[in-house]
Amino acid sequence: MRTEFIPSTPTHLTYRLYGSIPNLPLSQLHTKLKLRKAELNKKFNRSTRAVNRGARVQHKELLTETEREYYIAFDRLLDHPTKGPRYLAGNRAKRVIIDSWRFIAEQRNLTIYAISVMSNHVHVILKSDVRTARIPLSEVLRDHKKFTATRLNRLHASPGRRVWAEKEYCRTVRHGKFERVFWYVLNNPVKAGLTDDAVNWYGNYWAPELQRGFIDLRVA
Repeated sequence: MRTEFIPSTPTHLTYRLYGSIPNLPLSQLHTKLKLRKAELNKKFNRSTRAVNRGARVQHKELLTETEREYYIAFDRLLDHPTKGPRYLAGNRAKRVIIDSWRFIAEQRNLTIYAISVMSNHVHVILKSDVRTARIPLSEVLRDHKKFTATRLNRLHASPGRRVWAEKEYCRTVRHGKFERVFWYVLNNPVKAGLTDDAVNWYGNYWAPELQRGFIDLRVA
């Protein structure tokens, strides 16, 4: 689920290591999503949606819920892997990812609200700070993945290793849902059973300006 350009509103991005989800369960998940969307498009066909505002709204809401359910299932596969690479687990590897995003944010005029680096995938909430120019997501990810792949392979003495899966999940955070998505990202290691303290998890990062309004209130 790709957006062509980075929006000027908060966007939740998830990407993963190559081979982190076995092909069969991933294929089954994609098929389930595709069939559900086809069912909804048949139930609320285009001609009906064109003349019936209620049908349009319901169709959009059900599609949104379907994609949310798909994403939760996708993320669950990543949080509880039975096999596959986990070479983002170490603190030095996590720092490679976080530092890369912070550097890119400065170079590309992005705001990085939150990052959670898990053992086999990464969550980021970001937005573009430039309203007059469009920043291609594909370019940003290309640069980030190329740089971090080189650094990770050097760190693990594994030259030439394929690091990142090609596709990612990217979705705009809906109005009024920022706090929920923010804590969904930071609580990822808690949900996966890796820690009971999201605030002190080494792989978590948040924008300093969110400290008072979000972090301090949670730990108070």
